[in-house]
Amino acid sequence: MSDIIETSMYDAEKDALVVKTSFDNRAVMQSNLEERNLSDTFGRYKGNFVKIGSIHMGDIVRLKNEGFNLLSPDPEEVKRAMLHIQSNEKHLLTVTGTPIAKKRMIWT
Repeated sequence: MSDIIETSMYDAEKDALVVKTSFDNRAVMQSNLEERNLSDTFGRYKGNFVKIGSIHMGDIVRLKNEGFNLLSPDPEEVKRAMLHIQSNEKHLLTVTGTPIAKKRMIWT
């Protein structure tokens, strides 16, 4: 997963450095699709830890550029990024449904 290619170019008109990041995440997406098709449809999350996705490092960089930092030390930021993936980037998940809770459960 270290097939990220970054090219830098200086734009003299705008006086800015432009960095283009490209990557090929087809293998990860294919693996996610296969795992999603093989997963059970009922009783997936009943108190068990479940692998919910594989994310290519290029997708992590792309999401960070969009404002969603999966590698943040702040757990709330990571949760916000995971909820974004669950809502808008379902191809990164290996399970169907909504495995990431929007609210934290409080047990009494």
